[in-house]
Amino acid sequence: MKKIIWFLLPILLILLFYSFSNDENNKSYLSEVEQEISKKHKYLAFNKASPFKQFDVVYQSPSYYPIDRKYKVNAEVERINGRKIIFLNTSNGKSERYQKFAWLKFSLNGQLLRLLVLKPLEFDSDKALFCGFADYTCGEGSYGGGRYLDVTIGKSNKTSLDFNLAYNPYCAYVDQYTCPLPPSENFLPIAIEAGERAYKID
Repeated sequence: MKKIIWFLLPILLILLFYSFSNDENNKSYLSEVEQEISKKHKYLAFNKASPFKQFDVVYQSPSYYPIDRKYKVNAEVERINGRKIIFLNTSNGKSERYQKFAWLKFSLNGQLLRLLVLKPLEFDSDKALFCGFADYTCGEGSYGGGRYLDVTIGKSNKTSLDFNLAYNPYCAYVDQYTCPLPPSENFLPIAIEAGERAYKID
């Protein structure tokens, strides 16, 4: 019996260590996401470039799905060669030109998925990238016109996507604002219950 206890003790200690470590990592991650959401609230509420300030609309805080770490995923970057142009519809019925930049391939809820990343041709910055997506929550729990993700693509063929930080376009808050809609390639056949919910005005 004593031999069994001495055999199991190191294993239990290791399991306790990893459990404690994971809890601390989760707390740290939750704090990071909450800080990013808080920064966005402050920007929308007080910055002169905010759509609420631009159009003198009363600010109400957006709501979010509960933060869930499973919605932060690693993605493989597949760059698109050549100058391939795509036109995106906007919320005012017009269209804007973008260049296809890369595919981001990832796994979520057991499904292999991908998102098309675009480079806006109307912007002066070479670093500006656009990644709008739609999913089964659109028009239900989230904004019907889809949501956006900020993505970073460097020299590596890997990056990360955090759907907990998915956010609404400005036209979800203010009708006068014009926003590009996600390309048809970026309809994800799952429900992304993470990130910003549909904006509701009391």
